Amino acid sequence: MNVKLRESTYILKETEEIYEIVFTSTRRIKRFRVDSLAKDAINSAKYIKDYESLVSELSQNYLRSNVVSCLNSLLDHGILVRETEQLFNQRYVKQRAFIEELATSSEEADALQEKLEHSKIAVFGVGGIGTWIVNGLHQIGIGEMRIIDPDVVEASNLNRQLYFSTADIGQYKTDVLKKKMPDATIIPFKKLVAPGEDLEEILTGVDFVVNCCDSPSVQETTQVIDKYARKMHIPYLVTGGYNLHLGMIGPIIVPGKTACFDCFMEHQRRNDPLSKMEKIKDIEQTGNIGPIAGIVANLQVMDIFKFLIQKGSVNFNRFAEIDFMDLSIEWREFSKMEDCNICNTKNETNSIG
Repeated sequence: MNVKLRESTYILKETEEIYEIVFTSTRRIKRFRVDSLAKDAINSAKYIKDYESLVSELSQNYLRSNVVSCLNSLLDHGILVRETEQLFNQRYVKQRAFIEELATSSEEADALQEKLEHSKIAVFGVGGIGTWIVNGLHQIGIGEMRIIDPDVVEASNLNRQLYFSTADIGQYKTDVLKKKMPDATIIPFKKLVAPGEDLEEILTGVDFVVNCCDSPSVQETTQVIDKYARKMHIPYLVTGGYNLHLGMIGPIIVPGKTACFDCFMEHQRRNDPLSKMEKIKDIEQTGNIGPIAGIVANLQVMDIFKFLIQKGSVNFNRFAEIDFMDLSIEWREFSKMEDCNICNTKNETNSIG
């Protein structure tokens, strides 16, 4: 086994007897009382060394039992880390280092990285948000992505949707993404999300669903997807949207655990003063730009990342609205309604249709 000081830590000398260790990913700071053995161990482990060789080296000046105890203490506190055989894809070496800051051990970090690489995610809608979502999921190493969209590339897509160019106009979006992302495992489907459409083949075996499908609306497509998610016990993200200079970071819904999509929509209705007014004309089109789409989507990918590795705080039962003109963020929380038929139903095997 090889060991080395954790690369992402600062080690600072407060006094001759006190060192401060700064863990950069989490911004944790730990204070340690150090003796000459601890100082020599830290100096000797700045470069990768075999554990037994390091023990032998330090044992020339200190009792072996004390050396082993010191090194094990450094390992337990995450100051010294095991440099295990790198079985993971070298593409994710920097991400693996990031995960290790959040994990309790090097072995757990390997397992969490492996979990991402074995995950299967379905993304409905690959437009302004969806293309960025697919790109982000590929970057964090998601093993398989099933992308669902019946649309073709249009000229108006090019200002905010990734991977598409003028040469792709008229081609199916799913086909273009599969062609232009050769390193990704992508399974394309040209299917509408609508009542009566059979989505079971698409969703069988997936670990997570992202809904970016906004035609006719995110609400209507999510209602369709939600029925399958509840039946098949699949967590899903009501993906962030954007409207002019506003962006929404949507919640992750876990059937049977978090508040359901109906509770989310009811919260929206109860807190929207405009919902009680008669609609004379509906929105036909809104303006949008690439930076907003990219920011909203990548914030959502970060939430998916945290959810899959079960680290950090995830947006359960809450969502945010970002005003990109002043970068203010307003968080809103919602909860299960007392009279919700879905949340109060123990049997989650609902019929599809």
